[in-house]
Amino acid sequence: MHNKGLHLHIHSRKRVHLHKQKYPHPNKYIHFLDDTCILFSVLMPATTIPQIWRIFAHHEVSGLSLLMWVLYCVGVIPFFIYGVVHKEKPLIILNVLWLIAQITIITGIFMYA
Repeated sequence: MHNKGLHLHIHSRKRVHLHKQKYPHPNKYIHFLDDTCILFSVLMPATTIPQIWRIFAHHEVSGLSLLMWVLYCVGVIPFFIYGVVHKEKPLIILNVLWLIAQITIITGIFMYA
C-alpha cells in the first residue's frame, strides 16, 4: 500500500530545500496561472497544425521560408535547455512540441520544394 502522506511530505521537503513554491500553489490566482501555462504550452504549438496539413496533404510549400523555420527551430533550443535546467515543465513541454512542429515543417519544405 502506498503511503501518500509520507510521499507528499518527502516532496514538500524537497521543494522547501530547493526554495520552490508549493505546487499546486495555494494562491488560487497563481494556481490558475500555472494551469493556464500548461494548457498554452500544448495549444500554441498546435497552431501550426493547419500549416503542417497544408504541406503534407496538398504538397503546398509556396510562401514558406526555409530560413525562417530553421531560425525558429534554432531559437527554441536555448529555451528548451533553460526549461530542463530549471525543471520547468511548461517550458519543456512547449519547446519540445515547438521543435516537433518546426522540424515537421522543415521536413515538408525539403520534401515538396
